[in-house]
Amino acid sequence: MHQDVKIVPVVLAAGESRRMGYPKALLPFGAGTFMSRILAALAEAGLPGARVVLNEETARSLPHRAYPGAEIILNPDPQRGQISSMQLALENLEPGAGACLFWPVDLPAVSAGLVRDLVSLFRASRALMALPQCGGRAGHPVIIRRELFRELLDADPGLGAKPVVLRHRGETVFLETAEDSVLRDIDTPEDYERLTGETVEAALARASLGPCPAKAGAEE
Repeated sequence: MHQDVKIVPVVLAAGESRRMGYPKALLPFGAGTFMSRILAALAEAGLPGARVVLNEETARSLPHRAYPGAEIILNPDPQRGQISSMQLALENLEPGAGACLFWPVDLPAVSAGLVRDLVSLFRASRALMALPQCGGRAGHPVIIRRELFRELLDADPGLGAKPVVLRHRGETVFLETAEDSVLRDIDTPEDYERLTGETVEAALARASLGPCPAKAGAEE
């Protein structure tokens, strides 16, 4: 049993959301936003104090102290892909961190209960990684043990984290779930409407937010 391993949560939100046309971290979702929903789920699952990796444009749009308790990390070059955000988070970890939970911001509907179960499965195992799996497909978030941090830091930006994940599939535990939110990337206005039942425009109007077209750039 490895109940004492410290898991640091990292929310990956530095992509410039060119297909969505609005920063995904700030999209309305329920009474909050994609980001606030994810941070609340992490706290409920016992993982407060998240690192939040943002691009500079999104960071400038945040109200002051938008995410109390979270540490904001700016990715100055998000076009290098999601792996660059993971690497920045790893470079900013405290020495006592035994693992990281990486959660892309475009999967906001994953429940706190699933995260709690994933953490429990990981801590009870000797696995290097833990992932949720729905219908035979691996999803997010993913927990990665410290032993793999060096491989992630050395990963080819053009290939991202996938080769590391595949290389260690035999040392991974999978949490079987019927929760398809672990697979549902919300990348386009159509995805958003299927998730929430309203258009992006209607949601922004409801939340009294003006249009804020995202710049063309990397998707994350």
